[in-house]
Amino acid sequence: MDVLTGKTVGIVGLGRIGREVARVSRFFGMRVVATRRSATQEATAENVDLVLPLSRLHDLLSQSDFVVLALPLTPESRGLIGAGEFAAMKPTARIINVSRGPIIDEPALILALQEGRIAGAGLDVVTVEPLAADSPLRHMPNVIMSPHVSGDIEEYDVGAARFFTENLRRYLDGRPLLNVVDKALGY
Repeated sequence: MDVLTGKTVGIVGLGRIGREVARVSRFFGMRVVATRRSATQEATAENVDLVLPLSRLHDLLSQSDFVVLALPLTPESRGLIGAGEFAAMKPTARIINVSRGPIIDEPALILALQEGRIAGAGLDVVTVEPLAADSPLRHMPNVIMSPHVSGDIEEYDVGAARFFTENLRRYLDGRPLLNVVDKALGY
């Protein structure tokens, strides 16, 4: 049984991780809708049927069977997903957070899950880590949690060392560095 084909995934944050989620979702025959901070109007992108500005977040939420949060934590994104956003989602929808915990209003998430306003959550992050022992999220049958250690693989250290070495070479040569944080944006 193919449970993803024909479903819609909404990706909030179409950066590097969001684009990879789009690529994999397209492989499974899913319709892909995304928001991008820099979008000012509807558009398309590689592996994405519709790119919306963040101001149209509720449009994305209302049509998505799965909502994947893949955006950085900034003052603008803190608490982005709360009671109003859960109300905009389908009761059969699931939210997946692979970005940062504080993007979701955790008490609103717990209430939405308890009251069946959404079907489930996949949480790679939570607001306060480690998650409190008495958090209801620990015992909910409609919640899947992972420990936010996707980079904790044997090859990661080798890749990180190569990346550092390349940036050191660039620095010494006076060339631009790779993956420089934009201090104004916060990521």
